[in-house]
Amino acid sequence: LKLYPHNEEAYRRAVALMAQTGRAAVIHPTGTGKTFIALRLAEDNPKSRILWLAPSDTIFKTQLESAKQEGFSPKNILFYTYSKLTYLSDEELEALSPDYIVLDEFHRAGAREWGRRVQDLLSLWPEVPLLGLSATNIRYLDGQRDMADELFEGNIASQMTLGEAIVRGILLPPTYITALYSCGQDLKQYERRVASSKNKATRDAAARYLDALRHALEKADGLPVIFQKYMKADGKYLVFCSDRAAMGKLMDEAETMFGGVDREFRTYFAYSEDPETDRAFAAFQADKSPSLKLLYCIDMLNEGIHVADVDGVILF
Repeated sequence: LKLYPHNEEAYRRAVALMAQTGRAAVIHPTGTGKTFIALRLAEDNPKSRILWLAPSDTIFKTQLESAKQEGFSPKNILFYTYSKLTYLSDEELEALSPDYIVLDEFHRAGAREWGRRVQDLLSLWPEVPLLGLSATNIRYLDGQRDMADELFEGNIASQMTLGEAIVRGILLPPTYITALYSCGQDLKQYERRVASSKNKATRDAAARYLDALRHALEKADGLPVIFQKYMKADGKYLVFCSDRAAMGKLMDEAETMFGGVDREFRTYFAYSEDPETDRAFAAFQADKSPSLKLLYCIDMLNEGIHVADVDGVILF
């Protein structure tokens, strides 16, 4: 496997740090190819048993496909999801007998149940070299816990911010388009708050701000106009939804929202509980038609998944 220069350097540092301390973390933004650092470890140690842990098998399958495209099909990787690890008995943990342990998306190993079993594994095999990969070492919604400190004792082989990756030309700078959506209820709420104010001076000042806001909203483009202006008629887009109800509503509104881009658009959907998700994701990836292609997803494709020809992401 030939690594990009930034990953080659990170790999050399990680190998040296594992030899010195037994643990090494690589913290690089999504899209910089850090998975290949761990795959290179497997390639360079063909007789070693690599225990690879990740949040989902979808992530791992995609990574293996990327490796195959580079001519490498690893035979020495034993893969488990963090979730499956929690179902293994102590005897089954001991039977894993790894020579190396890889924690992919290692910030996820801070979750309560997943983290408990990962710690059991590391306690059982304290001398086994540990390699961690993540785009972020901080669990922001979990007391700002630093998983590089907790799991790797601060042994960071390489760290790169998103801004640095863009400045160095490793990643392309994204274009963000922000659209206002369903603001009517918010406007009514503000109107009630203004009307209920007991201070006339405060009420008059707030009313002027409210009039300016209403005027700005009347001039703003609606979503169909935004989509028609910025989306490619034959493009491929990921549509992130919050839950099943929101996905259903958005798919019902798809013709209104995206019909101005392409009337013959194609839709796919993927969510973690759906057994057809792998098939839908594969079909979306393989779709080379001249139509607009939309993949609606819930709690999937948000980390560790790379699709080569995606033109954009829509965050609802």
